[in-house]
Amino acid sequence: MPRPPLGIERRTGSPTVPRPRLYAHLAADRSVPVTVVAAAAGWGKTVLAASWAGAGAGGRPVAWAGLSPPDDDVVPFWSRLAEALRTVVGRAAAEALHPLTQGSSAGPDPAAAFLAASLLVEQPVVLVLDDLQRITSAAVHEGLVRLVVRAPPMLSLLVLTRRDPPWPLTRLKIAGAVRQVPAAELAFSTDEAVDLFARLGLAVDRTRVDRLVERTDGWPAALRLAALHLTGSADDGTVLDTFSGDHHAVAGYLIDEVLAQQPAELVRHLERISVADRVCADLAAALTGVADGEQLLAELSAEHLVVPTADLPGRWYRMHRLLGDVVRSRPAAEKGRRDRHRRAAEWFRRADLPLETIRSATAGRLWSLAAVVVGRHALGRVLRGQAAELEAVLATLPRPVLVTHVELALGLAAARIVQGDRNDVAGLLSAARAGTEMLSDVRAARAGVLIGLVEGGFARLRGRWDLVGEVYRALPRDPVQLARSELDDTELVPIVVDSALGLAALLDDDLDTAVHRFRAALAVESPAPTLPHIEAASYLALSLCERGDLDAAQTRARRALARASASGLEAPAQVVAAHLTMARVALDRADVGEADDWLTRAVRAEAGSGEPHVVVLTALVRAARHGAAGDHERALSVLRGAAAAIDVPDLPSPLRRRLRTAEAVVLARLGDRAAARAVAEDDPEETPLASARLLLVLGDVPAAVAARRGARPSAHPRARIVTGVLDAALALAHHDEELALERIEQVLTRAATFALRGPLLEEAAVLRPLLELRLERGSAVPAFLVDLLRRMDSVPGRGDRRTGRTGRTDNLTDRERTVLRYLASTMTNAEIAAELRLSVNTIKTHERALYRKLGATNRRGAVARGRVLGFL
Repeated sequence: MPRPPLGIERRTGSPTVPRPRLYAHLAADRSVPVTVVAAAAGWGKTVLAASWAGAGAGGRPVAWAGLSPPDDDVVPFWSRLAEALRTVVGRAAAEALHPLTQGSSAGPDPAAAFLAASLLVEQPVVLVLDDLQRITSAAVHEGLVRLVVRAPPMLSLLVLTRRDPPWPLTRLKIAGAVRQVPAAELAFSTDEAVDLFARLGLAVDRTRVDRLVERTDGWPAALRLAALHLTGSADDGTVLDTFSGDHHAVAGYLIDEVLAQQPAELVRHLERISVADRVCADLAAALTGVADGEQLLAELSAEHLVVPTADLPGRWYRMHRLLGDVVRSRPAAEKGRRDRHRRAAEWFRRADLPLETIRSATAGRLWSLAAVVVGRHALGRVLRGQAAELEAVLATLPRPVLVTHVELALGLAAARIVQGDRNDVAGLLSAARAGTEMLSDVRAARAGVLIGLVEGGFARLRGRWDLVGEVYRALPRDPVQLARSELDDTELVPIVVDSALGLAALLDDDLDTAVHRFRAALAVESPAPTLPHIEAASYLALSLCERGDLDAAQTRARRALARASASGLEAPAQVVAAHLTMARVALDRADVGEADDWLTRAVRAEAGSGEPHVVVLTALVRAARHGAAGDHERALSVLRGAAAAIDVPDLPSPLRRRLRTAEAVVLARLGDRAAARAVAEDDPEETPLASARLLLVLGDVPAAVAARRGARPSAHPRARIVTGVLDAALALAHHDEELALERIEQVLTRAATFALRGPLLEEAAVLRPLLELRLERGSAVPAFLVDLLRRMDSVPGRGDRRTGRTGRTDNLTDRERTVLRYLASTMTNAEIAAELRLSVNTIKTHERALYRKLGATNRRGAVARGRVLGFL
């Protein structure tokens, strides 16, 4: 590996963070002769190139030409390049370059002479042109373009510059002569920033570094300045959390190295457009008064003072964050600054960009304008995924401004509610109610709708579902009435109402009403998905799962998640029900691995939702998962943790009863019957069906039978299957085997239709002997029954009778065990073969193997022997 040329090591400074992802850019396709790295000061261009050279530059020698103002003429420029290049080339090329180094001997066309000499280079080399922005000579750049177009095969140029060179870059890129490393690629990632701090001996919390990288746009110079500022500081958290462009070291660097290098007029234009976070050509013209805003932005972009942004449709630009901090802090007449904010707000309003309008209006302290825009657009913004952005703007406003402008208070409250944050919502609502009477009729009507929506959401966050229904039912839904409020996105109001009332019905165990409400919400057309759309779709899936329609539930949940992902609306409160649906379906189908995956996502979503019912629903599914693994202690811990985290008495009574019943059943299975009875008696409103199930688990059969008589289960598949399982278990407890067999066959037929195994697996210890007898007597769904028994074998503590085997557990293959189960049924070999999609001869082969291994001579004997050994 060639050693980097003298002088490169000192350029890198110490320490240097290796950046292999960028080295790959520099070492990419050698058929492209020129690589341009253009970025403003402090973006680590020289350090990057030097460290790449020090790492070997892909096996090529590197020549370094550091450019300065004296080189800004044809003869000295090519002399500088020749002097650098001849240190890494062979004798023939070095001799051809020598006259160029003498200046006066360069001849009439130094560029042509340099090109001719470069053709003599015998091995691949890299020539670095550092600080090319110092070269303004048109003749020099004309010669460089000729060199690029006629690139010598063994010479690659690496151009480092603060502004794009005045070349026909687009044409050269299309021709494959130039590639440009995007300035954004030079930004440090969080990993690279952590590495930098570590190399400087600073142990910094990764979360804080991540925020610093975001705030600085990953600007390397700023990160190094922050690191230097940290050295010797006792509180690194405060330093990093407050580090910005206002920091004296950052401001001084940007003023000296960036702004001072620009024409005064260009800096004045930069100051004028700085009132807006993002600008396009038309807005730039409106703010600066120039005739051609597009040309202005092109000049600023070429100097890398603004960068393209994809936040808004069209061609938009923004300043680097720290540069924006510095420019905005420069002295300016207050009147002029406020006027520019007003012009920006009016432009954004005409362009129908409400969030940008609000930002500009509040920055210019145009409170009345901001209030009107928030009042009209807050509903659409927060429900289309911009709640965090709206809160970030409104949360900075002085308290007196909020309490005297109703719409601003409501906008902040709505933004927080959608994010699951109850902070100060009550106070903001109180201020809004008090100020409504001071508004015009139209604005008062608009505020009334917003107050109702915020109150309903606030009730949800507190778990007060009695108030949710009351508030949402009082909201206007008639399009004509809503239109009088001049509220934008009024079509969202009925969606919010139906979704919330559907959820209230679901939590009240009224599944039919819930499904109807959710479908009504989804039937309302909207130009794009919204948070209430996603929520309605997610909870519709959960409602269908509660009914036992697993296929439809799974389809709906996947569709809701895909829609949320595609629209960027994956808010925790809206998608958690879809995650829970997928986990519940997986558990019902005994796919524990998939259930774990979905439960992990559900737990993450639950943490960000802030709603008590989500805590309970998640805990119930998690407890079921632990119960499926036989880990009842952990299931109990999950249930009690959920109860401790919320106000249980405020829950809707059916949901509260589900939580209490689940805890009591787990306690009974752990053998603590006294505690189980105490939990059950703590809620006298227990439903007859749940009470019957719990009493049976507790061993009180007469009381369970009495409770069952008073139960009126719904006709949905899950309810009928759960009820059938209970009836079969009660029949067994009364030693009525025939009735138990009849009931379990009805259950199996329904469960097979929906592949709903969960309710049967939960009672495996009780049902397994009955299911084996049902298989022996014959069943309409033998394959489902055999599969169910096989799954019971793998469930810890649930009727697995194989523990007494002595060295025989692995005596049978999985396929032989499956065939043995079918032999215990009334099916013929031909029917078994058809069910397993095997040939009859294959079944006979397995049958003979079973006879041999089990020491049997016929089918009945094999089945009997299999039971003795615990295979059945």
